[in-house]
Amino acid sequence: MNGNEYLYMKRMEKGLSSRELAAMCGLSHTQIMVLEKGKHEVSFKNLIKILDALDISLYQFVRAIGYFPPAYIKENDGLVAGGGFEPPTTCNAALAASS
Repeated sequence: MNGNEYLYMKRMEKGLSSRELAAMCGLSHTQIMVLEKGKHEVSFKNLIKILDALDISLYQFVRAIGYFPPAYIKENDGLVAGGGFEPPTTCNAALAASS
């Protein structure tokens, strides 16, 4: 599954329209629609806004779209084998840690 499909699926699971999600993120509904259709890539800053609005951690997102090879992921809450990675609880925490 790619990121666009995943974000669309999660928005639908929450029962949000593109306008409602856009309002929660401070983006336009056109930006949301274009992103979900895969016509444009999203900036990291806007991705974080969308993930936070959908209550999805950055770690959950990258794992769901297959960024981490399954062989390196343990099932005990996202610890990566050999790396000891503990995912932040929110996307804003990840953004703050990266600055």
